Order: sequence, then structure tokens, then C-alpha cells
Amino acid sequence: MDERNSVIIKYNVGGIIVNLLLSGLKMAIGTIINSQAIWLDGINSFSDLLSSVFSIVSAVFSRKKADKKHPFGFGRLEYLSSFLITIIVMYIGIRSIFDAIANIINPDGKPEYTGAAIIIMIISLVLKFSYGAIMRSKGKKINAIGMVMTGVDSMGDSLIALSILVVMVIYRFTGVNIEGVLCIIISGMIVKTGVVMMNECTNKMLGGRIDASYKRSICKMIAEEDEVFNVSNLVIHNYGEDKFIGSVDIVVDEDMKASDISALSRRIINKAEKKGLTLTSVGIGGTNFRDSETVEMWDHILEIVLQHKKIIRAQAFVYNKEKKEASFYIVQDYSLKQREEDKKKLYDELQERYPDVTFDIHTAIDV
Repeated sequence: MDERNSVIIKYNVGGIIVNLLLSGLKMAIGTIINSQAIWLDGINSFSDLLSSVFSIVSAVFSRKKADKKHPFGFGRLEYLSSFLITIIVMYIGIRSIFDAIANIINPDGKPEYTGAAIIIMIISLVLKFSYGAIMRSKGKKINAIGMVMTGVDSMGDSLIALSILVVMVIYRFTGVNIEGVLCIIISGMIVKTGVVMMNECTNKMLGGRIDASYKRSICKMIAEEDEVFNVSNLVIHNYGEDKFIGSVDIVVDEDMKASDISALSRRIINKAEKKGLTLTSVGIGGTNFRDSETVEMWDHILEIVLQHKKIIRAQAFVYNKEKKEASFYIVQDYSLKQREEDKKKLYDELQERYPDVTFDIHTAIDV
């Protein structure tokens, strides 16, 4: 984790240097030649500078070890930092739209595009795109959402620089000034970037769905254990990038010894730890899939379940032949409003098929 944070800090320090240079130059040249578009692009670069500052602050604080009040550490500060960045970005974008409209209605003179201005915008184009590509690539490699977002934003800024260059060329050759329209477009791009960033951050802070490929890799790893018949109810909570806390249920042979179950649980916990997941518990269910009656019953149950289109899957079947008790989990489509009604309908169908068996149907959390 320290190595990851060191990379985040190092690359964002580079971002501060790049954006400090560009924002200063563009705001100065924009003021001198009376170009609102260039000045606005300078403000945009300054917002990127603030983004890098917030990212560094969050990386430093997320290094703090867990304490009594925060037993899972401070990794989520990275999401809070990114959320604060989005507020700044959206404010700048919305404010800039109003300024651009006001400038179109009451233009404050004509711009005087100079060779120095063109050179600065070319430099901005190259630096912004290069820095953005590097940040995005490195962010994906170390799974740092803040770096990826900064990289995408920076590459988008290079398009702004390119647009300003096009406006300059059009004005110098035709005398037609479309800078006001470009300012509105630039402002709209800034707002759109803010909306995308806010949506991503909100999902993370609210506990959005964990990446499906990561969950599959965990389930596959657990299923590789010979004693495990079934893996279900894998619930993972994100406490910062590469810091996951969760729990899982497994089904094993009902005759398996407690000591062997304990050893199996420890192996699973240790293997999950290597993948960045701390399993707080491994739930155990026992059944006998060597018994033909149990297997036949489960096959029939699955046939009935498949007739319910809003039930995604059924799992973790456990059957006690002596007590005539069967239990399993179902995963339902979250878009279905009548989930309890559909579950009750499934129960009634199973009870009709097996009147002497008591069914216990649980709803699994599919996250």
C-alpha cells in the first residue's frame, strides 16, 4: 500500500508542476491578448492543479494505520478527495458558461492572437495529452481511480487546447471570431467531466457493486479447494482501492470433521488475503451430494427456479434427509419490485412438489 501511495504522490507532484506552469502562462497570455478562451483554459488547468493537491493529501492520510474509531483504515479518503475535486470542477464549469454567454452578449473587445499565444497552446496540447496518457495508464496499473480520472480529464483538456488553436487559425485567416461559442463548449466539457467524476465517486462512497471479474477470481480460488462443493454469498465491501473486507459461505460434506473445516477456512482466508481481501468469516453449510436423492431433488429445484425469469440463480443447497429440511439461496434481479411475492410463489411451487419437505429459502445479496 505504501508503494502505491508513493506512486500516486510522485505522479501528482508532476501534475502540480505541469498545471502550475500552464495555468500561469495561459491566464497571463489570455489577459494580455484579451482571449477569454485561453484565460478559461488557464482556470481549467488551475482546477487540475487543485485535483493533484487533493490526491496527494488523500494519499498521505490514507497511509494512516487503522485505529479504534476507524478499524478498517482511511482508504476511503481517496473517494472523498475525488468528490471534493468534482465539486470544484463543476463550479468552474457552470460559472464559466454564464461568463461565456455574458461575453457573447456584451463582447469585451476582440482578441489579438500572437505567435507566443499559439506556441503556448501547442505546448499545452502536447503536455496535457502526454501527462494524461501517462496518468491514466499508471492509474489503471495500480488500480487508482483518482489517477485514472485525472488522466482522462487531462487528455480531454488537450482537446480544448486543440479547439483554441483551430479558433486562432480561423480568426487569423478569416477574421471570424467564434471564441464565445468555443468558451461555452469548453465550459460544457468541464461540467460533463465533473458529472462523470461525481457519479463514479458517489458509487464508490455509497458502496457500489464490486468489479465482477474480481469477484469471479475470488469464487474460483475458493472453489479450487477439493472439499468445497459450492461457493455463495460472497459479500465484499470496499474500504479504499485494493483494500477489501468481506465474507463468504461455502458448502462442504456434512460428515466433514470440525478440525478439517477449521483448516479449510484458514486456507481460504489466507488465499483471499493475498488477493487483497480480508475475509471476516467463512460460513459453513453441510450436505451430501453423494446421495442420489439429494442430487435429484436439487436438479428438480433448479428446473423450477429457472422458470422464474427474475431469479438470476439458486445456490448453496443443503438437505437434511432425516428431518426433511431443505434450504438454499436465491439471487434476484434488483429491478424486480415484487421480490418477496416472487419468492413466496417459488416457495409454494416447491411445497406443492415436495409436500413433506420444509423449505427455507434465503435471499442472497448480489454485490
